Amino acid sequence: MMASSTTNVQPQNERGHVYRFSPVPRSETDSENHEHQPVSVSVQSTATMSGSAMSDNYYTEEIFSISSRACEMIQDILGLTLLMMLILLPLYKRLWTPNENPVPPIFVLNSMYLSNFTTGSGGVSATWDAKLTVTNPNVSCIYFRVIHFTIFYKRNPEDAVSVASSYPFYLDKGEYLKLHLKFVTGEIGSENSEPFVEKGLVEEMGKDKEKDGSLSFGMQVKVEAIYYGETWVADVLMNPHCEDLKVQFLQFKNSGRLVNPNRRFIIPIHWKPFSFF
Repeated sequence: MMASSTTNVQPQNERGHVYRFSPVPRSETDSENHEHQPVSVSVQSTATMSGSAMSDNYYTEEIFSISSRACEMIQDILGLTLLMMLILLPLYKRLWTPNENPVPPIFVLNSMYLSNFTTGSGGVSATWDAKLTVTNPNVSCIYFRVIHFTIFYKRNPEDAVSVASSYPFYLDKGEYLKLHLKFVTGEIGSENSEPFVEKGLVEEMGKDKEKDGSLSFGMQVKVEAIYYGETWVADVLMNPHCEDLKVQFLQFKNSGRLVNPNRRFIIPIHWKPFSFF
């Protein structure tokens, strides 16, 4: 809509309107009479513009604005996270990890009884009843989360004849726990044949028993534990082992007892590699 007036019209800064001014005449007559000519103002309401175009432009700008703010927030969060890691990682490694050699727990084999021991063409069959004591000497707390036992013949851990596992447990400083383990070795091919015992080893065990009425075994333990110190926590790997466990058989019997009870284990131990997460 065009609006004209004989008076000097000043464009109003009304929201929702777009102003267009008509060109100023360039002729001399027009220039002389310029002060006496009315100013023509063209007013076009934004309401006459395409509603869909305005809506598209508005929402596009709003989406761009939201996306820009989201990107800035993500960048800020990532930057803050990286800064915190750079600050806390050296502090954590210095204050919350052990700065001394790990102190192993104490493993003692109190007794072991072997029964139903037989060897032959079918393999080896036997049952071991073992009692152990595990003590935490001076660490705030130890969580034994994985603990597996293996009995092997003589001094070679590769010659395993039976395995057993314990349930996980905690030991606070100064506490101890008594474990009663049962190892069972069945005939080759049976469900209890864990692990497999080679034929040559079976024959060797049978000959040694017949020779002097005794057999020598060893026991090793695979331990995965978590140490809780005063201001630190660390994963620990241990491999307790004990050899020369001589079992003396009763005369004319297939059962025998450990000759040297209350044997203390040797325990290699080390911290697992440090991990921030």
